[in-house]
Amino acid sequence: MRKKNRSSLIRWLILGVILVGSMVIHYLHINGGSSYPSVHAICPYGGIENLWAWLAGQANIQKIFSGTMVLFFLTVIVAILFRRGFCGNICPMGALQELIGLITRKKVRVPQKVDKPLRYLKYSILVLSVVMAWATASLWMSPFDPWAAFSHISTGGEIFAEFFIGAILLIITIVLSPFINRVFCRYLCPAGALYGIIGKLSPSKVVRDHKTCVQCGACNKACPMDIDVQHMEAVTTAECINCNRCVDVCPGAGTMISAKVGKRVVKPLIVILATVVIFFGSIMVLDAAGLYSVSIPSVEKVVESQEYLQIADLRGSMTIEEGAFYTGMGLEDFYEAMKIPNTVPSDTQMKSIATLVPGYDFHVIKAENGGK
Repeated sequence: MRKKNRSSLIRWLILGVILVGSMVIHYLHINGGSSYPSVHAICPYGGIENLWAWLAGQANIQKIFSGTMVLFFLTVIVAILFRRGFCGNICPMGALQELIGLITRKKVRVPQKVDKPLRYLKYSILVLSVVMAWATASLWMSPFDPWAAFSHISTGGEIFAEFFIGAILLIITIVLSPFINRVFCRYLCPAGALYGIIGKLSPSKVVRDHKTCVQCGACNKACPMDIDVQHMEAVTTAECINCNRCVDVCPGAGTMISAKVGKRVVKPLIVILATVVIFFGSIMVLDAAGLYSVSIPSVEKVVESQEYLQIADLRGSMTIEEGAFYTGMGLEDFYEAMKIPNTVPSDTQMKSIATLVPGYDFHVIKAENGGK
């Protein structure tokens, strides 16, 4: 292995592990219930949609935990330190696109007159999703989210029922990824738009020495965001995901192109590992301190503590029987409180009651119960 390729291979390994780990967690949630976190609970973007609720002193919106907010704030910290380093070195959706992109080396360069205006789409989506989350008090983006659709891929055709637009976008993204680098990240991802804006404050950037650069174009070919690194003295664009691929492939890395944090030159691998360690290390520390939670407590923990959930904290993936247990209510009383007909089996997931009782809306009934 050539030394200059080491950081790229380690980065792809990290992205692969995160992608597989995310898939396992999503599978466990779908098949194992609410004791495992949902895709929304561990997606940092849910935090920006939930932020208005926190600022207003209200409870978390549907499917969001305090731990989701922790993830959101950690990504903001990462963006301040390493620009869109979360996108480039941690995000599983980015990993999915980039790893699929390894199928073919030859990529299509989208013409500038098309590419440039399309890149502004993600900023419009960012504004729209925040406004709609505020207006609806919900994860408005969920049905349109290709990653949410991907997380439910084990359900087969059912993903089209809940995530129809998201599933279509997922298919388009997967089909285009071998030919266009990070197509979703580039044009549609609102989280990437947010981190790109925040990243403008970052002391981290890639710098090119135009005096020593041999104009080989290797940096441009390697960039997964198709940034024209070859003709920049400093890569400060909001499109940069700080993957350091350009530095890694440069024949004179460290002299022609270098990664800098402030005025200090750092190795690409250090930037990548620092991003990952700060993010996941913080989660581990906060979890050990009892300050990080992204799932419903286990049955054993509820039995031990005798601390029950409010109806507002119930999850659609719970069965009716589990809902009664977690709220400390008798099954009959729970049926009455949630306005569930007695004909519905107690092992029915609450989000599925509507399939047996037309017009039943679990979220509306839950909201009517308020803090009960």
